[in-house]
Amino acid sequence: MATTLKQAKQQLRQLIQQRLLQYGQEQLQTESQQVISQLVQQPAYQKAQHISIYINMEKGELQTNMLIKDAWMNGKTVYVPRCTGKNDMQMVRLEGQEDLDSLPRNKWGIPEPAADRAHVDPLLLDFIVMPGVAFDSKGNRCGHGRGYYDRYLAKATNAFTCAVCLSEQVIKHVPADEHDQKPNIIIAPLGILYES
Repeated sequence: MATTLKQAKQQLRQLIQQRLLQYGQEQLQTESQQVISQLVQQPAYQKAQHISIYINMEKGELQTNMLIKDAWMNGKTVYVPRCTGKNDMQMVRLEGQEDLDSLPRNKWGIPEPAADRAHVDPLLLDFIVMPGVAFDSKGNRCGHGRGYYDRYLAKATNAFTCAVCLSEQVIKHVPADEHDQKPNIIIAPLGILYES
């Protein structure tokens, strides 16, 4: 059973990643803006003070730079993920735009805080913006397959979790098991896909 689920998710990742490579920069920006303008209206976001926001890959992923700027403008503290060798993820505070611009890139080409920077207690976070590969209207999410967010969310129990996606990432059914953490809300360009 586990292998079939694993294979189904792997096939799904390949399919969605091919679709996402077709995105032009303009479509990526437009859909990202549509999602972020809905996200900033969420009461949980407006109340939140300590927000974790992922830094997007250059291609095929919802762009989060506008959201990071919005959070800073509204006096929120922003944290970004750092993946460690132990298959673990930590959140590190971003000090501002200059800090963001100078982050070294990890093996996936994503800017990430250096290993010597202090990370925060997951319980400090009150809002987490998470990526994924595919999503459905029942709240199921297929990630990149490393389980970073599923493990982290199990520790960050005070946080409201919000998954964001592009329209090509919305599908009818995402294969999932009991280890897969459902976000509190999933926001797609055309509206809220799921809310618990």
